[in-house]
Amino acid sequence: MVVIRKRAFVSFAIVLGLSLLFSPSSYAKSSEIDMYLKKIVQLQPGTTEQEILEAITDYAKSQKMSKYEVIKMVYQELITDKKEGDRVAKENGNEQKDTVIFGGSSGSYVLPMSTKGNIFYSDSYTAYYNHGHVGMYSASDKIVEAVPGDGVRQIKYNARNVEKNSIIQRVNVTTTQKNNAADWAVSQVGSSYSFNFATNRLTGHDGDKNCSKLLWSAFTLKANIDIDHNGGLGVYPRDITASSYTTTIATIN
Repeated sequence: MVVIRKRAFVSFAIVLGLSLLFSPSSYAKSSEIDMYLKKIVQLQPGTTEQEILEAITDYAKSQKMSKYEVIKMVYQELITDKKEGDRVAKENGNEQKDTVIFGGSSGSYVLPMSTKGNIFYSDSYTAYYNHGHVGMYSASDKIVEAVPGDGVRQIKYNARNVEKNSIIQRVNVTTTQKNNAADWAVSQVGSSYSFNFATNRLTGHDGDKNCSKLLWSAFTLKANIDIDHNGGLGVYPRDITASSYTTTIATIN
């Protein structure tokens, strides 16, 4: 009789475990993860669902969170940035018209010269919204930036057109730290471009980079500061301009 009860208990446990594993709520979560992945990739053409999923899976494990919790955070940060980007572009008179896609040299204003280690921001559209674009002065007359096609490049300051009301900012660290950050960014020239902003804080400092990842890595490594103002899983261009470490010193209009 005891044996029968044990067998019955084991059978019940297996059935319960399977029912939990394949419960409607489990399927619903999986379905929602797929939905979020598709929306994230749609807003960031050039990324892949696999790339985003791998990043959130690794982060979820390290933080003892569910993939569902993490991907909701990633998506919410992306949507918040989109809303802010649309607002800023409208305020600056740079709503999507003839802006060049993917951070290219758009706009009718030319960057002025500035101090090595200073940064600039310009409105810049991807296919769906104003991601913005940032770069750094690698010398008074040169800038270093990451753009699709070229990846990380160094060009003359006046070869970069920007949109109306673009800004130049000073990063509030020592001159030596700024110089070291700029030199590190230059050392990355030739690195390929990454379209993934949504989880770019989770990838290493080597390898593919987008514009904000390049600057974030440079100041993280060479000035020991985090210029991402909200510390989310993605560092976006406006996260840098909103940082407590950056101060606007000029507006281009």
